[in-house]
Amino acid sequence: MDNLRNDSAGFADNEEDILTYAMFPEIGREFLEARKAGSLQPEALEAARLAGEQQTGRPTEFNVTLHGETYHIKVTGTGHDTEATRPFYLTVDGVPEEILIETLVELEPRAPGERPAVSSPKGSRRPKATQPGHVTTSMPGTIIEVLVKPDDQVKAGDPVLVTEAMKMETEIQAPIGGRVAAVHVGKGDSVNPDETLIEIEA
Repeated sequence: MDNLRNDSAGFADNEEDILTYAMFPEIGREFLEARKAGSLQPEALEAARLAGEQQTGRPTEFNVTLHGETYHIKVTGTGHDTEATRPFYLTVDGVPEEILIETLVELEPRAPGERPAVSSPKGSRRPKATQPGHVTTSMPGTIIEVLVKPDDQVKAGDPVLVTEAMKMETEIQAPIGGRVAAVHVGKGDSVNPDETLIEIEA
């Protein structure tokens, strides 16, 4: 606490301010400094929804199971949704945490009954995976090995790539049989979900 008091001496007025700074070092400091300088600005209110307009709920409290362990997650706040990388404030089993999230892929709005459309991964020069013969990956990772080249013939289930994600190597298989029409990756490339890594024509 003594270190926190010293660090926040220029903008914290009381113990509550010090605790705010301790829990949220970046955004808490920014808020307290702006309040001290008298430069706080209220955020613009969102426009009211029209009657009958579709509303899409966003989960703010849920259970997450990872490696057999279940954690209770509650989102308590976020940074501005216009930022490419923004903080999320949440509690994990009651313990406050702050994480930074960079959005790579977004679901586009859809009418009731339609399948969600996935936008192209941000910053990607590879085409979006839309066809049965488009080989993709389910999580961000790195290409360890490319096992095919253009004009190769493959059968459904044949290995075509090896990727590494979370320190685990995964063999990516051909979703259909046919001719390899294009290879968009090389060894060492970083890849994201929904990118077309290899194109196979039946």
